Amino acid sequence: MSSTHPITLLLDGATGTALLGRGLPPGARPDEWVLARPEEVRTVHAGHVAAGAQVVLTCTFSLGRSGDPVALARAAVRLAREAGAARVAGAVGPEGDLGAAFGALALAGADLLWAETHWDLSRARLALAAARTTGLPAVVTVAFTDGERPELPGGGAVEEALRTLAADGAAAVGVNCVAPSDALARLVARVAPALGVPFVAKPSPGLPGSVLPPEAFAHRVRPLVEAGAAWVGGCCGATAEHVAALAVLRGP
Repeated sequence: MSSTHPITLLLDGATGTALLGRGLPPGARPDEWVLARPEEVRTVHAGHVAAGAQVVLTCTFSLGRSGDPVALARAAVRLAREAGAARVAGAVGPEGDLGAAFGALALAGADLLWAETHWDLSRARLALAAARTTGLPAVVTVAFTDGERPELPGGGAVEEALRTLAADGAAAVGVNCVAPSDALARLVARVAPALGVPFVAKPSPGLPGSVLPPEAFAHRVRPLVEAGAAWVGGCCGATAEHVAALAVLRGP
């Protein structure tokens, strides 16, 4: 890859959609299988690791709504470790008791915490504050409807939200579950140089039934890397094959 902005950390792909492909019933929460079908979760994680992922996000998106976050977090971190993850990111979505969720993941031995798919800046800031109380590095990613000057559904420009979260002490900030579009590449180019922390790009190749093939996905992601995205992976629809295609962008 001829770029002055290489990928410095290769992230995993999607766990939830992978589990749907392995029989998780539609509408069920993927983290239900952490305890009920751990071998399936471990297999998905192991596929991403084998493809080159250096960071694996735990299967705990809904941990904030769990009745026993400590037990679930402990099992989820263990599965990522058993799959060979070099670094385990304790991942939590925007809903529920975020303090309890991040506390449980820290207690379970996660290497860093990951607040993902935030649509509202105030909630994202609360998530970051909750994660940082554990003493672990905390990453925040936001999701939004694509556009030339994208805004969060909860209000406010995405680029301003990312600058705010970086100033609040996030170890890295960025986007997830959005299309790898030209507009996103321009957003990265505008924001990444001024953040002072790595820009995270974890876009989606599409939902089941309309997923970009791995090589086409990597082709769409390349401009994000060239624009300054340093931590790169895939969200909904991204398989181990998609991660492997991104690993080619990373180079030797």
